[in-house]
Amino acid sequence: MSSVIPRDIIVLIEPPGYAMARITLPLLIVLVAASNAVAGDGSRVFSDADIKGNYGLLAQGNSVISDTSISFPAVIVATLFSDGKGNLQGNGTVNPGGPVSELEPGQPVKITGTYDVDTDGTGDFTAAATSSSPSARSDSSDSPSIQLGGALVISASDNAVQLVSTQTDRVLYTILKKQRPPEEGFSNATLRGAWGLECHGTLVMATEDPTAVEFPVAVIGLMTNDGHGKFSAEITANTNGVVTQENFNDVNSVAGDGTLSATATGTDPLLARLSGILNDSNEFRAITTDPGRIVSCTFTAQGRRDEGRD
Repeated sequence: MSSVIPRDIIVLIEPPGYAMARITLPLLIVLVAASNAVAGDGSRVFSDADIKGNYGLLAQGNSVISDTSISFPAVIVATLFSDGKGNLQGNGTVNPGGPVSELEPGQPVKITGTYDVDTDGTGDFTAAATSSSPSARSDSSDSPSIQLGGALVISASDNAVQLVSTQTDRVLYTILKKQRPPEEGFSNATLRGAWGLECHGTLVMATEDPTAVEFPVAVIGLMTNDGHGKFSAEITANTNGVVTQENFNDVNSVAGDGTLSATATGTDPLLARLSGILNDSNEFRAITTDPGRIVSCTFTAQGRRDEGRD
């Protein structure tokens, strides 16, 4: 008898698990394709709710005098609260290098605004930084203000929002960084330790004159803080090509909302008075509030983990 099995009745015997593998592989391909289709070019869908909570604000750039080609530098630092529903409010300090809506150097302002976020994380905003009282420069009873408006993009998840003005008389870049206080809250103790600093901006020879001479300035240095409201610092500055070195010390104060102020004494220190905001226990940002010194700074803690930062 022939032992040959007819070809048409041959049964292929598959190893255990092989059939499952043949089913799983196509399924996996389908799932990956579906996942990529959902993700598209981004990784998530955004909304107004992605900008929610307390933020530190730093704005820097230039304002243009209407009907002229003359501009002057300006910096703003502030705390800002967003309700996650398109509304912003906060308090800050502005230092203009020229005549901007009668605001004076180091003048406190209240900030109110609205925003709208698209699903891709871009959007737009409007805001006004208004003095709580008339400026000494102003003859009007109206509170002077800076009107702002422009485009935004969410970056680093909900840790940061980048904004740029789109007005014809404002060239301001702004960054909002989510505040993440330490467990014990913000205080002078948050500043204990050594901090590397970098600053850049403009020195204006006469802030009342819109055609005043301006000089660029860049600074790096180290600040050491005792955590009880006293600090010392050493910096290297390049002002329009002239390099100087300074050592100074004095006092600082940190409020519970993360706002801070610092004053240095000495022979005309470059960073004599600062107003700033703590983002977390690793970083704070500040502006100078002296007339004619339109400078912004970032301080980063040495030797600490970068938890909570983008």
